[in-house]
Amino acid sequence: MTASFLILRIGDTRLALPMTAVREVLPLLPIDAPPGLPRPLLGFVTLQGRPVPVLAPHLLLDPHAPLAGIDLFAHLVRLRDDICLLVDRAEDVVTGAVGPLAPGHSLNAAITGELPLADGEVAHVVAVDRLLLDGERATLAALTAAAATRQDQWTAT
Repeated sequence: MTASFLILRIGDTRLALPMTAVREVLPLLPIDAPPGLPRPLLGFVTLQGRPVPVLAPHLLLDPHAPLAGIDLFAHLVRLRDDICLLVDRAEDVVTGAVGPLAPGHSLNAAITGELPLADGEVAHVVAVDRLLLDGERATLAALTAAAATRQDQWTAT
């Protein structure tokens, strides 16, 4: 089956997100990072007056990966479930058929296949709903609510 995907670059890795999961691609915005956040949560950006969490997908897929500096030309990919992913680059939108995944590359079932690209490389297809566990989603929701409360307190003064 053929579908449309947003191709992302994170370091040397290319990921493919189904376009059905993508709300918009944004330039890098100021990220508010209060202390004590879990490692994959970089902080929050303010969109339409509300905090939206920003996650580092490479840390979700590999918790031991180093956290490098953020490039000024990075992109935020806002997902339909109101989470942003910080990526080095949102490269292109392509249409293609997903091929089988090489054994051992599933990364906790978050990677569901490989998408061949025109340049001969492949992009790993990400199942967005599998990036976070249910408990992680609940924690993220609580942290986002706390960020909204903090933001409301600052604007009320």
